Amino acid sequence: MRRFLSGALPFYALAGLAMCMYLVFYRTNLFDLNAIVQGATGSWFLVFMFVCVLLESVFPYFGYFPGTALILMSVTLSPKSVDVSVFIAAWLAIIVGAVVSYGQARFFRPLLQRVASRAALRRCESLLDAYGSYARIALFVHPNACAMYFTALGLLGGKLTRELAYLGVGAAASVGVLFVIVTRLVSSVGPTDDGQLQVLLAAALIAIGTLVGLYAAWRPAAAD
Repeated sequence: MRRFLSGALPFYALAGLAMCMYLVFYRTNLFDLNAIVQGATGSWFLVFMFVCVLLESVFPYFGYFPGTALILMSVTLSPKSVDVSVFIAAWLAIIVGAVVSYGQARFFRPLLQRVASRAALRRCESLLDAYGSYARIALFVHPNACAMYFTALGLLGGKLTRELAYLGVGAAASVGVLFVIVTRLVSSVGPTDDGQLQVLLAAALIAIGTLVGLYAAWRPAAAD
């Protein structure tokens, strides 16, 4: 059970955050999402997309920011082809956000060393060594997952250079899923502004987390 939770909990946490933001954005009157999304379909869509993905890729300052959901909503209101400039800008936003997350984590690492015991830090480092390959799967899923992974890497003093290749490939895969596959699906459905995308995202994160958790629980048992 512990192995399952070690793999599944990060994705379950993201799903919970997605549902919390769904309640805040779609079940309250704090924001006029229609105005935000309709404005995003204008000529500054590329800038809007870059900022949203960048905010999603920086943790923990912004926590969970539903930028990709807003982008997909804007695509459904004004279907457009996903050109190379959009792909590159989103890819760069994820990389920049992840590097910023790593940098701020390294900045706060001395503080962590003061408040946490050496035994706790060694245990966390051993967990990262043992399950780091599973954690890299998150890089292919969502900008928030990239941010969390690189924040943990920075706090534990991991090397950034050897992870950049994984980040580049993971960011490309994440952008490909978001802007090539998903946008084609949602644009065929038509405009949606009721939070359906957020709910679908939460469901997908739960499904992925369950699969990762099962794999993490099964593989060590098989090795034994």
